[in-house]
Order: sequence, then structure tokens, then C-alpha cells
Amino acid sequence: MSELTLQRATTNVVSTTEWRWVIIFAGLLVAVGLLPYAWAFTGSTGSDYSFTGILYNPIDGATLLAKMELGARGAWLFNFPYTPEQTQGVLVHSFYLMLGSLAKLLGFSPLLMFHLARLVAGFMMFASLYHLGSTIWGRLRPRRLFFFMLSVGSGLGWLILTVSRGTNTAPLPDLNIPESIPFYASLVNPHFPLAIAMVASLASMCVVIFRPGFNTEPTLTNGGASLVVLTFALVVIEPFAWLPIGLGIVVYLWILILRSRRIPVMELRWASLMLLPALPVIAYYLVALNGNPAFWLWNRQSDFPNPPLLNMLVGFGLPLIVAIPGLIRAVRRFERDGDRFMLVWLVVNSLLLYLPISFQQRLTIGMFIPITYFAVRSLEDYWFFRISPAWRLPALIALFVFMMPSNILAAGVPLFGVQNSPEGLSTGLLLPREEAAAIQWLRAEGQSGEVVLAPINVSLWIPAYTPLRVVYGHPTETLNAALHNTEVTAWYAGFQCKEIIALYKVRYILTKSADSPCLVVLGLREPVVRFGETRIYRVP
Repeated sequence: MSELTLQRATTNVVSTTEWRWVIIFAGLLVAVGLLPYAWAFTGSTGSDYSFTGILYNPIDGATLLAKMELGARGAWLFNFPYTPEQTQGVLVHSFYLMLGSLAKLLGFSPLLMFHLARLVAGFMMFASLYHLGSTIWGRLRPRRLFFFMLSVGSGLGWLILTVSRGTNTAPLPDLNIPESIPFYASLVNPHFPLAIAMVASLASMCVVIFRPGFNTEPTLTNGGASLVVLTFALVVIEPFAWLPIGLGIVVYLWILILRSRRIPVMELRWASLMLLPALPVIAYYLVALNGNPAFWLWNRQSDFPNPPLLNMLVGFGLPLIVAIPGLIRAVRRFERDGDRFMLVWLVVNSLLLYLPISFQQRLTIGMFIPITYFAVRSLEDYWFFRISPAWRLPALIALFVFMMPSNILAAGVPLFGVQNSPEGLSTGLLLPREEAAAIQWLRAEGQSGEVVLAPINVSLWIPAYTPLRVVYGHPTETLNAALHNTEVTAWYAGFQCKEIIALYKVRYILTKSADSPCLVVLGLREPVVRFGETRIYRVP
């Protein structure tokens, strides 16, 4: 059997008609993700408030736009725009710096580029998930079940909220950790769905490589070069997405050595293409985090812990329950053809979730893939044999009916904030129009790197839409965030008026009160510009 024939036999080629169906369905899913934004942009038209442009997780979304602003101004090294101190640039967040550079090249605003990239990444994710399913299964039904469950499925967080009547405040993955659920991830930003797409592509190669009978050595033309590029890109964009599957590959190889009592040379060569390209990037990140004082502070105050174990189980909901027979079968038989790798990946990922690190939540990226794999295996090999043919379709419909509400809830809840101005202002979805106009004036008049003292809700969006920095704007990307938050609050209360302005070389002050005690102390009588009650003062 030739290498080409073997490769086709082990990757289960998808027909043109089938790809056409995938493209249409993936396009529909991406289009559905546009509807909430269309509502948000039109829903705030004509009101006293302006939609900030990021509907899901706007507090972190603003920082992504700020990184794109840096890229649009030609920066390839990242420094912190949400802090008044000058920081040394580091080669991180390159994906968003590149998107900003691309936006300027194409004449797009960073916000438009952000959403275009999000849509493209979402489409790539859905296509990659189907490709993984086609690599695993030769039959159409399990492929589509796998694709549907990954694309629109979610957990049972919606049921917990319904039963508790909204009083439950404990975080749930399907409602509070968007990177853990593919559809939810596609709504939030570009790098979550892109990372899931890359993880699915790596998993596709692992399924092929670890399948019995595969004995093709890697070359530059049969997928080897693609693996190197894919691994490198994944670690640059989202290193925490690579970690679970990367360690899963290492553990799988160790198990293979122990069970076969030989060195699996061919598998090691393929696996090295998915492991070695990541090591220099990981090493650089570790050096940057520990050797750069600004990044050391940032890492120290960044904390994204996972919810308790029970909440995690509920967050993966029905797919995890349906998967139980498949998981039991995989443990008992530990077959090399698919089950073993998926089981090792899932176990390694589960153990990594509660490591004592700052970014536990990021380790959930891609975890829904092996869970869904075992759910589909259970449906095909267990549940369908225990459900009469007449009840299979109604049972599947019921399954999807219960799997989809969390995605609907996650997509729809922020719209309440767009329509309800107090909620929208508190969550960062809305800004008063006069403050939005003030930000646009600062964009036109301010010089790159100048510092603005502004209320916290406005400071979040100043670096996102201008080349300026702020005294305090974000709970993790403002260095010494607690201190700067206190200083901003103190200044508007009339304390440390001259000290804060001098210490951080503040150039502009944004305030709504002409009677601020600190304005009198500084001798600032007339604003340089005024938008309604919002005033901007220029410090001499």
C-alpha cells in the first residue's frame, strides 16, 4: 500500500458534497453569532448611551482592542497601556498586535478587524471540528453527531439557574468560562475559537498517527511541516490550549513504551513535531514572566481559578453523562484505535485543571472535544442498542434540546445590559454618549503614550480606542492595580491632587464636575473641551 493510499485510508476522506454541507452549516452558525451584535449596535442607536463594541466579556475584550491599537501604531513588542508607568516591551500577545497591524494595512478600525477575525476563526473552528470527526469515523451519522454536539452543545448551567431562580452565583463553565464551549467561544473573541480549531487539527493528526497500521514516517510534504507550523502558532496564540494535549501526547507515548516494551520510533518522530516547536516559545514566556518586573507583577495579580469540581461536571452537562458508558468501555479495553488517546487526553486535562497556577480556566480550551468523542461513542455503541429505533430520533432531539439552552442564555443575557442602561454601564457594555465623544476627541488630539486620569468606567475604553495610557483601567492589566484604583478614587474625592498628577505625568483629566476640589488645587479653571457635563482638562 502506497503512502498516499494509506493516508487516505486512515483519514477518511470527506466528499465534496459533505464539505458543502459543512460549509453551509458552519456559515449559519457564524451568522447566528452575528445576530446579538446586530441587536446591540442597533439597540443603542438614538439613546443617551453608546455600545462599546464588545458584547461578551467586555472588560477583557477592551484589553484585546488596546493590544490591536498598539499593533496599528507599529508595535511588535507589547507593553501595558492600562498602567501609567512606562514598561519594557515583550514579544507576547503577538496575535493581536498582528491583527492591529493588518487592520491599519487594510484601512479597517481595530474593532472591525476584531470582529472579522472572530468570524473567520469561528468558521475555521467549526470546519476543523468536522474534520476531526471525519478522521475518527468513516460513517456519516457519528461524524454529524460529533459535529452537532460540539458545535451547538453545552452544559446544564441553565438548569441550575432555573432551579435556583437566579440566586445561584457560583461560576459554571458553560455560562462563565466561554473558552470551554466552542459556540460560546466563537462569540467572545478571535483567539478562543482559533485555538480550539488548532487543537482539533492536532487531535486529528494524533488519531491518525496512533492508529494501528499507520507506519508512515514524517516528511515536509506529508504533514510534517504543517504540524510544526500549527504547533508553533498555537503556542504563540494560546499556550494553555497546547498544554493539555501536548502533555497528553507525552503520557500516551510513555504508555505505548510500557505496553509494547519497545521504543516507538515512528510515533516519536511525529510527536516531536507537536512538542519540540512549543519548547522555545514556552521557555521565552517563562523568562519574560520572571525576568520582566512588569510581567511578574501582572502574573502575580492575575487569577482565573476554575469553579469547584461539581460545577465543572454540571458545566459539561449531558454530553458528560451520555459519555459514561464510552468512558467505562475505554478504561476496560484501552484500545489503541482512538479511545486510548482520547482517554489519556481527557484524564491529563482533568488533572491539569486544578494545578496551582493563575490561569486555570484557560486549560479548559478543547476539553469538550474528548468528552463529546466519548458521548458519540456511547450513543453508537451503547445507547442506540438500548433505545428502540422508533424512539432514537425523539431521544436525540430531546438530548439537543437540553444541551442548547446554556448557549442561548450565554448569547442572550448580555443583550439585557444593552437595553438596561444601569446594568450596561456597570458591566462595561455601554458608555454615556458624551464620554464616548470625549474618547474620540482624545484619540484625535492626544499624543501616543500620554497619560489620562479618568473615572474607572471610562478608563477601561481609553486605551482600546486611543493611543493614550491611563492611571487605572483594568483589574489585571493595570500594574499595582489595587494601589492605582485607590489613587484614582482618592483624586476624585479631593485627596493627593498634585502628587498623583506629578507622579504619573498626567496630561489630560476627564471629569464631570467643574467643582472638583483637585481642579481648584491645580488651578485648572476652563476645560479644553466639553461634551455635555463631561469636561477634559489639559495639564500644563
